[in-house]
Amino acid sequence: MLMKQSNTILLKIVISAIIFMVAAVLTVQLIVQARQNQKLKTDLAEITHIQYGLLNVDEWTDQVTTILSIKIIEFEPTPESREKLLYNLENILYTMIDEVELMVMERLSGQLSSMKRFALGMVFNIDQLRDSVPSYANQLLTELNKPENKEFLQKFLTEQLEQFKASTFNLDEMPKLDILLDSYGFSDKTLCAEHLEAAIEVKRNEVGFRVLAILVLVTALFLINTLSKHKLSGIQSILLLLASLCLLLGGITTPMIDIEAKIDLLLFQLMGEEVKFFDNIIFFQSKSITDVVRILIEEGSLPMIFVGSLVFLFSIIFPACKLISSLLYSYDVGSLRENKLIRFFVIKSGKWSMADVMVVALFMAFIGFDGIIGNQLDILTESAKPVEIFTTNGTQLLGGFYLFLLFCISSLALSEILIRKT
Repeated sequence: MLMKQSNTILLKIVISAIIFMVAAVLTVQLIVQARQNQKLKTDLAEITHIQYGLLNVDEWTDQVTTILSIKIIEFEPTPESREKLLYNLENILYTMIDEVELMVMERLSGQLSSMKRFALGMVFNIDQLRDSVPSYANQLLTELNKPENKEFLQKFLTEQLEQFKASTFNLDEMPKLDILLDSYGFSDKTLCAEHLEAAIEVKRNEVGFRVLAILVLVTALFLINTLSKHKLSGIQSILLLLASLCLLLGGITTPMIDIEAKIDLLLFQLMGEEVKFFDNIIFFQSKSITDVVRILIEEGSLPMIFVGSLVFLFSIIFPACKLISSLLYSYDVGSLRENKLIRFFVIKSGKWSMADVMVVALFMAFIGFDGIIGNQLDILTESAKPVEIFTTNGTQLLGGFYLFLLFCISSLALSEILIRKT
C-alpha cells in the first residue's frame, strides 16, 4: 500500500515538474512577446495619432489638392455652366471697357483740340464695343473649349495648384514620427501602420495562446497535487510555489489593460468629392503593474511617489514575501513554521493582502475608463451631424490581468493547502 502511494506521489511529482517547466518557459516567452507587442501598439498609436492626421495641415493640403486636380481634369462646360461662364466673361469685358474709357479720357483731357477728340471718338467707338461684348464673350468661350486651349488651361491651373500646395505646409516639426518611420524602414506612415497592424495581430495571437496555456497548466498542476487526501511532499510544495511565481511574474510584468479612443472614420463631402480621414488615435495607453509603479515614482511629486510605493508594496513585495514564507513554512527550516512573521504571511495575510483589492481596483478602472471614453465618443459622434464620424473605444483587459487574478486565487488557496497538507 505504501509502495503504491509512493509511486502515485512520484508520478504526480514527475507530471507536475514537466507541467511547471513548460509553464516557466511559456512565462518567459510571454513576458518577452507581451513587451514587444506593447511597443508595437504604442508605436502604432503614435504613428496614427490625430496630430499627424486629422489635425495635420499637410493631410488636408493633400486631400484638397487632389480634389481640385480632379475637378480641373474633369472640367467640361454644361449648358448651365456655359451660361454662367458667358455672364462672367461679359462682366469682365464690360469692366475692362469701362476702365479703358476712363483711362483714355483722363489722358486726353486738355491735350487735344475738339476736332481731334471728335475724330478719335469716331475711330474709338465705346458704345459699339459694348454692343459687341456678348459676341466677344461667346467667341472666347468657343476658343476655350478647343482641345489645345483647354489642355493649356488645365496645365496652367495645375501648375498654380502645385504652387499653392508647396506654399501650404505644417509649421510643426514631427521628429518623433520621422524617427519611428525610419526605425521600421518606411517613408509613408500609412504603409508603416499596415505593417505594424499585421505584426500586432501575430503577436496578439501568440500572447493570447501563452496566457491561456499558462492558466490551464497552473490550474492543472494545482488540481493534480491537491485533489487527494495525502499530505504534500516538499517537492510538491515547491512546485506549487514556483507555479504561483510564474503567475506573479507574468501578472506584474505584462500589460494588464489597454485604454484606447480612436476615430475610425471621418467623412464629409467637398465639391462633390469625399474627404476621408482613417484611424486617428485620440488617446492610447498600455500598462503593466511595473509600468504604473515606474511612472508614478518618476513623476516626482510626493503624492505620486506615495501611491507608487503602495502599489509596489502590495502588488509585488507583499506577494513575493508570501511565496518565500510559504516555502520556509512548508520545509519548516529551523522551526521557522512557528515564527510569527512567517505564520502571518502564510496563515493570516489573506485578511490583509491588497492583491485582490488591486485586481478589483484595476477592473473598476477598466469599467470607468471604458464608460467615460465610450460616452465621450458617443457625444462626439452625435454632435457632428453634417460630418459622418465612426468612433471606436478600444479599452480592453489583457493577459496580465488574468494572470494576476489567478495568482491572487492561487496564493489564497496555497495558504490553505499548506496549512492542511503539510
